[in-house]
Amino acid sequence: MSFFEKKYEVTGWHGDTQPLTAKKLYERVLEDSKSDYNWIASATEVVRVCNEPYFPEKYAMGIKLIILNCFANLELQKEYPSSRKPTDKAAVYSCYHSLPSTDETVIKVKEKYLTAIIEAITRYTESEVRFPIHQGPTYQKICEDWKKAKFDEYVSKEEIDFDQLGEDLYADFDRVINKFS
Repeated sequence: MSFFEKKYEVTGWHGDTQPLTAKKLYERVLEDSKSDYNWIASATEVVRVCNEPYFPEKYAMGIKLIILNCFANLELQKEYPSSRKPTDKAAVYSCYHSLPSTDETVIKVKEKYLTAIIEAITRYTESEVRFPIHQGPTYQKICEDWKKAKFDEYVSKEEIDFDQLGEDLYADFDRVINKFS
């Protein structure tokens, strides 16, 4: 480690700042990722720091992968509140789009995130846990077929407008379910 390694100011949840090297920030985010809720700072702030000029790419990529993985987990736990800023969604989408789709680990985490978004549509309405009227094998098959079809439709797209995707998926899933109700 260089004695004069660059430090980046990270602003925490309560406005406190910490000067951290890229490696220390990566290590802290990695440690924080053991809990999807108690991070040093918001995803928005961590991505902002990663996007600073000369922030080392290997640490930025690692941090963005951790963020994407965390938010994939949170998509499937919406009934449990977590600390988030309204801008975190945009930060997560930025992670998704800025990571190279040529790396096997990146591909797996992107697929996990996309799968979680699609799965969440079948679990939650836009505001609460979804309580379907029918939950038998036919309903489960309809859900599984729909999730697979949507994953196949979107997995190879280079750019995804996730806000629009959410709207489209909710409308499409409701249409499919209502057709079979």
